[in-house]
Amino acid sequence: MASSLTTHADAASPLAGVRVLVVGAFVAGNVCPLVLAELGAEVVKVESKRRPEALRSYYSPDHGIIVEPSGVQTTAMFSGLTRSMRSASIEADRPGGAEVLRSLAASADIVVENMGPGVIERWGCGYADIAERHPRLVMVSISGYGRTGPRSNYRAYGSSIANYLGLASAWAHDGTHFDFVAAYHGALAALGGWAEAARTGQGRYIDVAQIETGAALMAPLYLDALVNGLPWEFAPNEVPGALISAVVRCAGTDAWAAIEIEDLDDLRLLAALLERPDLTADEGGGVSVIDDARSALADWARSRTPLQTAFALQRAGIAAAPVQSTEDLWRDPQLRERGAFVEVDHPDLGSVEYPQSPDRMSVTPGQIRGRARRLGEDTVTVLEEWLAMEEADIELLRIAGVIFQAEQSTEG
Repeated sequence: MASSLTTHADAASPLAGVRVLVVGAFVAGNVCPLVLAELGAEVVKVESKRRPEALRSYYSPDHGIIVEPSGVQTTAMFSGLTRSMRSASIEADRPGGAEVLRSLAASADIVVENMGPGVIERWGCGYADIAERHPRLVMVSISGYGRTGPRSNYRAYGSSIANYLGLASAWAHDGTHFDFVAAYHGALAALGGWAEAARTGQGRYIDVAQIETGAALMAPLYLDALVNGLPWEFAPNEVPGALISAVVRCAGTDAWAAIEIEDLDDLRLLAALLERPDLTADEGGGVSVIDDARSALADWARSRTPLQTAFALQRAGIAAAPVQSTEDLWRDPQLRERGAFVEVDHPDLGSVEYPQSPDRMSVTPGQIRGRARRLGEDTVTVLEEWLAMEEADIELLRIAGVIFQAEQSTEG
């Protein structure tokens, strides 16, 4: 169980000693630094108390409205995306606030931001501003369309970005958002920039556009159009080159299994499992035999659950998998055996299970380093440790409303 935050990662952590400042929100702006935090970096998330992050108040079907002692809301989703980080509350729009933010940025190795167009620059915290004071700084900016070009000033949300990619046409309206994809691209680029800065003494500005990171995953949909000039169109769930590839209906409500019969050897294995020797009569793999095998497979799966279907096929040596729901994934014995979930105690949310870091290096694996902090829970500590500020100066900032220090929890 991980209930307390490790302020400084142990020396064995791959990013121990690396400081990351986050001025970001939503999924991409949190997951990018989260990857770095769970590899051992000391990550400080800056948030405004007057305008708390939107994810704190998103409707959550698994719990009602939860409020921190400061009066600020929180949610399990927000907690899951900001775990392993520290929290400092700074009002950059108030006199003196932007200077505090600039000083923290100049004390960091990496800055991650995904604010609206021009916001960071308005605070004097753009890359050019900070690099003058800290030439080895690496800054990662994540936006919908990139910080240059005719769409650089567009407001961007996952659903609208999907339209420019063609995703809405291919996978329906909601589809898959690319926030997580952009976050991992940003984290990887940040690590590359940090290594280069360590080698050369020169920092880097990294401009990550979600539309471009999304396109990197959609190559199969673009390939036919780019190579053969053919427009994309809806097609069955088929793998090119396989004798049979299908998602078949199983017993239960909205229950399915994905199956691939790659070649004639697989077809013989299927025929043996189904006790249908006639399905291998045509050594050429003729259309009639393939159609019969497909039909027999569908009939056989219809009386079995997705797990039963997949297990039986896997035992026979055939690639198959159940199409799992969220609850199926939570119960999945493979994920449980590999420690994919970690129970985290939070003073306001209670005990919640979150996915463990997927970065499983053999000696220095990524790992959850503690619960999400209350808004501003580490403000004073961060100012003292990062900027060596005296107590009297911190108190003046607090009185002026520039910073906020949350009530300290006794629960880690």
